[in-house]
Amino acid sequence: MRLIRVGLILIVFLSACQQKKEDKGEIIVSVYGKNLYRSDLENIFYEGISYNDSVLRSKVYIDKWIRNQLLVRQAENNLDPSQLDFSKRLEEYRNSLVINRYETELINQNIDKEVTEDQIYEYYNNNSDEFRLNRDIVRYASVTLPKDSKKKWIITKLLRDYDSIMVDSIRSMAEQYASSFDMNIEQWHNFDEVVEKFNLKANDNKTYLEKNKFVIVNGYDETTLIRFCEYRLVADISPCEMEMDRIKYIIMSNRKKVLLENLYEDLYSKALQEKAFEIY
Repeated sequence: MRLIRVGLILIVFLSACQQKKEDKGEIIVSVYGKNLYRSDLENIFYEGISYNDSVLRSKVYIDKWIRNQLLVRQAENNLDPSQLDFSKRLEEYRNSLVINRYETELINQNIDKEVTEDQIYEYYNNNSDEFRLNRDIVRYASVTLPKDSKKKWIITKLLRDYDSIMVDSIRSMAEQYASSFDMNIEQWHNFDEVVEKFNLKANDNKTYLEKNKFVIVNGYDETTLIRFCEYRLVADISPCEMEMDRIKYIIMSNRKKVLLENLYEDLYSKALQEKAFEIY
């Protein structure tokens, strides 16, 4: 029965000679006086769509439209008139859309979108206590060498130097002799991920990092040398480098807030002077 109904709908849709005519175009389906027009289906098609696909999409859309109309009619017949009055809600929704659109245009036209590094660091320094870590993090350098590498001792010596890390010298040697290496000592990493990556035996992060500044991890045929340069633990202040995007967002949000607050204040002051409103 349902297939027959859908078939009839499609016949109506595909046979222009049987369509009724109205100002809005050809009616393809009518449900209790509510009409669906051929023009309503234009947006469901796309360039290059096959005939079979267009028929299928039309069938699905029409069937859904019929079901919605039947449900709306059922609801209208069973709800109290007061429950069907959406005028206040629609007005509030429209006002919200209008205000939002105006605020968006005002911001786009007047806000300074550039946030410099100096401004980011200034905000961070003045509000550093706002940025607390929820994980343990580390900066480190690592070099992985074949187990029998004759350069292991010199790279070990350079990495273990507690005064400084000879980054350029180590990188130059690592490029020639290492299986892999990471000398980006300015980058912060989640320590749990470092533990997993190098299979470290760290049962307690804090204790491990306090006691191990340099670590040798021996594998089957490779040796990894790791130098921990700095670490910070959960609840410590987060490094500014990790908070750049967040701070930039905060700065932009504050600028928008100030712009809109000034707008509201100016509008209110002007209306007050012009006696544009009365409070009873």
